[in-house]
Amino acid sequence: MSTPIKSAKLGFFLSLFTAFIWGNVPIAIKEIMQSLDAPTLVWYRFLISLAILWPILAIKKSLPMQMITKNPKSLLLLSVLTLGIIGNFVLFSASLSYTTPTVSQIVMQLSSVGLLFAGVIFFKERLSIIQMIGVSILISGLLLFFNRNLIEMISSFNAYAFGVVLAALSALSWVMFAMAQKVALKQFNALQILFILNALGILFLMPFADFSAIVNLSTLQLCLLLYCGLNTVLGYGALAEAMRHWDVSKVSAMITLTPLFTLGFSELFATLWPQIFTHPNLNLLGYIGVFVVVFGAMFMVIGGSIFKVIKRA
Repeated sequence: MSTPIKSAKLGFFLSLFTAFIWGNVPIAIKEIMQSLDAPTLVWYRFLISLAILWPILAIKKSLPMQMITKNPKSLLLLSVLTLGIIGNFVLFSASLSYTTPTVSQIVMQLSSVGLLFAGVIFFKERLSIIQMIGVSILISGLLLFFNRNLIEMISSFNAYAFGVVLAALSALSWVMFAMAQKVALKQFNALQILFILNALGILFLMPFADFSAIVNLSTLQLCLLLYCGLNTVLGYGALAEAMRHWDVSKVSAMITLTPLFTLGFSELFATLWPQIFTHPNLNLLGYIGVFVVVFGAMFMVIGGSIFKVIKRA
């Protein structure tokens, strides 16, 4: 087997692994949110992630402190980056107090749309017809997904609707993070950026975190919190490696599968441990909507490439 094929296979499995673990982390977060508020949960998540990353980067002799001191102006960019990821993590976690993991993960797919238009506005990227079709498919999928709750959400703006809004704002924060990261990757590698985000995130969230609340966690919740910290390192580390071995567009397409994993894990865990976890409570149109949203997001990412291949054939 040639090296490029091996590299592509590794990229495929790494990106699939990223979607896999990002798909189950909302379920863990929702369980922890019964005992911790969102800023506290995210603060501990950053702390655990930093504790894992520090020795890894120290062994590799790639801790980013010296790079920052050489270029203090980069701190402004890194602060914007940190605010983006804090907004994403905190708002997404908070949304899970009002909605299900599947709902929050589906709404997060709006980040694909936001990133698309942000690229057009800030980086003067071209918006193709294929991408617009993908956006239309994604929006149609959202309408199908929310078919039972849409009118109630609009008319009364209940707690469920508030959770959806928080998830949408989380998606917007992710766009802010992704755009800043695109610039930061010219100076730092992905793990160095994650290290800095964790360190700055700990400082920024310190005034808002209730450190003593950790004593309220059950053994299960404490294990899930440790997993959330590990998940941050594994997810972003695997994503960075996947992009080294495979085309960015293909990796991005695989990541759009994340809501399907969330839906699958939600159904599985609720079946195995009904006393702890709950089913997503979707009707047939809702389930169809999940797949349509994922297809729309994937079509936005790789639709153009598919049509180019068809034209060549």
